[in-house]
Amino acid sequence: MRRRVVITGMGAITPLGNDLKTTWQAVINGSSGIGLITRFDASTFPVKIAGEVRDFQFDCSLLPRDCSGLVGRSAQLGIAAARMALEDAGLALPAVEQPVMGISLGADEEYIPLRLIPSFFNRDYIYRAYADPYAAHARALQESPAAGKLFSFRRRADLGTAVTAVLFNLRGPASTVHTACSSSGHAIGQAKRFIESGDCDIALAGGHCSMLTEHAVAGFYLLGTLSTRNDDPLRASRPFDRTRDGFVMSEGAGLLILEELSHAQKRGARIYAELTGCGSSSNAYRITDSPPDGRGGDLCMKRALADAGKDITAIDYINAHGTATMLNDKSETLSIKNVFGARAYKIPVSSTKSMHGHLVNATSAVELIITVLALRHNIIPPTTNLTEPDPACDLDYVPNTAREKTIRAALSNSLAFGGQNIALVVEKFSG
Repeated sequence: MRRRVVITGMGAITPLGNDLKTTWQAVINGSSGIGLITRFDASTFPVKIAGEVRDFQFDCSLLPRDCSGLVGRSAQLGIAAARMALEDAGLALPAVEQPVMGISLGADEEYIPLRLIPSFFNRDYIYRAYADPYAAHARALQESPAAGKLFSFRRRADLGTAVTAVLFNLRGPASTVHTACSSSGHAIGQAKRFIESGDCDIALAGGHCSMLTEHAVAGFYLLGTLSTRNDDPLRASRPFDRTRDGFVMSEGAGLLILEELSHAQKRGARIYAELTGCGSSSNAYRITDSPPDGRGGDLCMKRALADAGKDITAIDYINAHGTATMLNDKSETLSIKNVFGARAYKIPVSSTKSMHGHLVNATSAVELIITVLALRHNIIPPTTNLTEPDPACDLDYVPNTAREKTIRAALSNSLAFGGQNIALVVEKFSG
């Protein structure tokens, strides 16, 4: 019999709030975390809005000495959310007392703000330069500044995983996933498999991301994916609305504690929900565009339902990927119809990206956390800014106002660039 996996702790840092409670309250109130960019001078950019984490301070003195120069903003957000999740799960013990825990995070390389690039790429700053071209390489590397010894690590997607494992003494199986917008969802799925297979009884899983730099914002703008509704940031993210013009890039982190059921019960842990299904697929279509017939996204949902042992009648809520790009929202709507048929019109579907924006590598985890809280409180989050329905998007998207509804099981979708899809099923814990 397969080992059951439950969620016993969660931590979130988002544009809506720097903790779980504040984020959830903003979601059910339909608040927005989108505003003008302050992390760099965007005054000359065509995109001037983003979902920034505000008033976040990270104490680097908490890090081991050999890690302090490595950790950029993305990993800092992840570490802070990890600490919240561990404390929420009642696992804030001295490192030597921690159970053997796995770790599985979705992340990307640390993005370097433009103002720092000259120093990062100055040869004397990174590696010692010598007038003598025949100077011994060993001496040159040995005498190089600290930046040279750390530079390659700052570019690694697994940096946050490594530092978090060191900081919290996580000695179990470890994994880092980078599948664009589905990264943290795939990481959670991997952690689920760790526990089901018996590799560990407990795992820290989720993701972190901070891409709010000049190059990242400019790059996504050039792909035609970002909203340019700079004069109305609070209402810029408009999933499924006829007037949508792209997503709003955001930053943040979401971490969950996954635990084998009997292990959680033995230590008297609070159980938020049971993670029963995980399904992955590839569109095998294009690097950016979603398939116009909804294929790929439908397959990962079917696989998640099969993994959970559920049929289409079991799902009472879907947290959509819902990016507010013209192609994605149409494609995901068709994906849902392909799976649920006529019942698709009876299932509430919402995109919380309308409020917190697109957290890219961290978005799956944050949205799963919101889905778990929706399940726990029987409140369906709204899709805000939905005032002019798109005829091609004709499902029940819970426009603008949260809704009370009993939820037995819910599905959370992340349909990423490159067609790298993940769907996760969570259910009320029934003992």
